Amino acid sequence: MSPSAITLLGPNIEHRRSLDAMLGRGGALNWLPDSSTYFRSRGGSWLQRNVRRLDRVLGTRSPDYLAHVAEHIDAQGVETVVAYWGTEPLPDLLALRRIRPRLKLVLMVLCYPVALDDGGIVRQNWLMRRATRVLDGILFPDEAMRAHFLSERLCPPELPSLILPPCWPASFQAAGSRPALHAQPNLIFTGRTDLSSATIHAADDMRPLMAEILAAGIVLHHAKSQETDDGHPMRRPFASMPQPELIAMMPRHDASLIAYNTAACRRDERFRLTVPDRLITSVAAGVPVAVPREGYEGLKQYLADYPGLIEFGSVADLRRQLADRPWVESLHEQAWAARSRYTAEAQGPALSAFLDGLG
Repeated sequence: MSPSAITLLGPNIEHRRSLDAMLGRGGALNWLPDSSTYFRSRGGSWLQRNVRRLDRVLGTRSPDYLAHVAEHIDAQGVETVVAYWGTEPLPDLLALRRIRPRLKLVLMVLCYPVALDDGGIVRQNWLMRRATRVLDGILFPDEAMRAHFLSERLCPPELPSLILPPCWPASFQAAGSRPALHAQPNLIFTGRTDLSSATIHAADDMRPLMAEILAAGIVLHHAKSQETDDGHPMRRPFASMPQPELIAMMPRHDASLIAYNTAACRRDERFRLTVPDRLITSVAAGVPVAVPREGYEGLKQYLADYPGLIEFGSVADLRRQLADRPWVESLHEQAWAARSRYTAEAQGPALSAFLDGLG
């Protein structure tokens, strides 16, 4: 299938660049914003916003948006739509099946479920079951996610599927020679620390684990925020920076800490099944990944062949491992060498073959 016959549907985020690298063969694919992205830039009245909430259940019905989509599909000769990110594109896929029934529709499951409570997960499961009935294919980030979809009957068992590990393009990766590590045991945390944001959830509050790490004598690097501005001598806050600069800076650290405050959540499926963007960033930087020993099954499946995994049962256990500086150095060398295996371009042939096989 030629790249011109494929359109991406979703927000304008790094995963769009990844799909371009997988399938664009050196160029960018056609792209359409999902309806949430489309309307976010246009605002709207209270009534319009509530109509759009109803569309999440019934399928997107906006004449303006659907006319925009139909014009694009017809003008570009689109044969396949690959939708991505959470539950956002689900109502649009329902609408596409209605207005262009011959299109091949594929969903790239990157983060699911998004909700962290019983009610939210029940609602999202209902939406997902409804949407997957109109799909021609589905892309999972790991086997844990696929097993969850099948066990919860979120998609028909006969729906063609592919395990597609998400990766950033090769151009995102840390370049040059591997920099020297800091002398003291240390971690970098690339998650959110700005707890006042409207999109923050309970799992983002990492202050309890941070306090344990600092008390154990581990230097902790993370983004600046008012909530973590306590002047602790082991804390090293840094200013927010673009993704390429962050990836270039990360290799100086012993490991990238990937953890969430799952104890604060009623439901933790999201963290057991999803491959988070901060993990994709970490392997692009070629640094070891430090993750709690319990949970995070999808993340660990993603890292099954990655030589830089540090699992810890407690902060004391993590401190003991990082204190072995020759071992950390060796692990770092292996992770740095392995980063070239984690590129979007490397996933392209499998994805192209899957899409071509849909008929």
